[in-house]
Amino acid sequence: MADLERYNDYAEALEMLDDDMRFEYLLDLAKKNKDKPFPSEAMDDAHLMHGCMSKVWITHEERDGRHYFQGVSDAAIVNGLVTMMTDSFSGLTREELAEITLDHVRRLNLGALTTQRQVGMMAMLKHLQKLAGARPMPAQGAA
Repeated sequence: MADLERYNDYAEALEMLDDDMRFEYLLDLAKKNKDKPFPSEAMDDAHLMHGCMSKVWITHEERDGRHYFQGVSDAAIVNGLVTMMTDSFSGLTREELAEITLDHVRRLNLGALTTQRQVGMMAMLKHLQKLAGARPMPAQGAA
């Protein structure tokens, strides 16, 4: 399985927080994301992710067979989610990205998020996999 050190760090941190503190954590991530400037020329339709009510732009770069993502959103909480997802899954190979499932998103324990945001996170995972050309594994329990 992929080296998911950053993902595991996020999941473990979120496990220790209550719902209100999770929102604060996401807002803190969003603030930290402002330190990594997103290229303004990438805030275009070509980098716009669909499946999210907020605007989300994601860039993708492949180096030495590993895929790196950077993202930004026009909404603070979503910006935190984008930061967490892009940090968690950057640096993986196409094959490793294909192994990431919706269970990984569920493990982040963000049940306090609206259903719409949870669906958006799942769409973001699929978007990252698509950018990397990874064929996602079938969902657990799928026929």
